[in-house]
Amino acid sequence: MNLIAILEENIKSEHKKNWYTFLLIEKLLVEKYFEWIDLKISTESKSLIGKGTLNVEGKNYEILLSYSPFNQYRYDRIFINDKVIKFNNEIHLYRDMSLCLYHPIFDRPTLNFIPLYKMIPWITEWIIFYEQWQKYGVWFGDEIKH
Repeated sequence: MNLIAILEENIKSEHKKNWYTFLLIEKLLVEKYFEWIDLKISTESKSLIGKGTLNVEGKNYEILLSYSPFNQYRYDRIFINDKVIKFNNEIHLYRDMSLCLYHPIFDRPTLNFIPLYKMIPWITEWIIFYEQWQKYGVWFGDEIKH
């Protein structure tokens, strides 16, 4: 294991050790910038749970999310609760139907994680790219092919 991987693992270990404080800070940052999402800290799952309705170009999207250092690979799991959206690699979804908003290796800052409040605007971008993909059959957003 190289030095950067060791340091990143140490950061994640600290987030796990102080999970409640870590999630409380994430919750406060999201609430400061985004009024449309309701968040709570689940002591049972040691995660930040959120639900809200996002209006994009006159259409409402119900957003569900979970954020935790105990999640495997990446902290976030962000979903659009819409039965019309089906799994397709071209529209940047994981198999669990969570949104693929960034590449978990190439887009993550070195020695760091991506705070939830920085990801929230990416949901709107994903929706816009999804709507364009439905019209034109092409994903116009930046991407690294899966």
